[in-house]
Amino acid sequence: MKYWKDQHEPIKAFVKLFEEGMNNAELSAGMETVNQVIWFDYTQDGPECSFWICAKPGNLAVGPGKPKEEPDMTMTLSADNAHLSWLNKLNPVQAIAQKKILVKGSATGLLKLAPKLPKVAMLYVQVLKDLGWEDKIVK
Repeated sequence: MKYWKDQHEPIKAFVKLFEEGMNNAELSAGMETVNQVIWFDYTQDGPECSFWICAKPGNLAVGPGKPKEEPDMTMTLSADNAHLSWLNKLNPVQAIAQKKILVKGSATGLLKLAPKLPKVAMLYVQVLKDLGWEDKIVK
């Protein structure tokens, strides 16, 4: 991994990103439109390198590891590509087409959030700063 010292660092950052996003009215409303449980599988970078979100109306939640219930969608990619995606430096639609992101299940709901990526990126930069990881911010 280019940006992370171990498999736990990216999960700490990504879970915090979604926790913060759930506290943002615009982002949480957008997440609820996805109406899916999503597993972000980065286990190619370590067996514990994954997290899940429940993006269902009135039931937003996030946590490390694999979800207890069967996910509606699984996104498999490297933690580095996820990092670039959350920074809005890797276009998710192009990355899916280039097979940098593999999707199992329907990504339609998640792709509805693509217009919100600039706002997510701003929030992610703040999360990285809050964690003292300014060196991980890609300009």
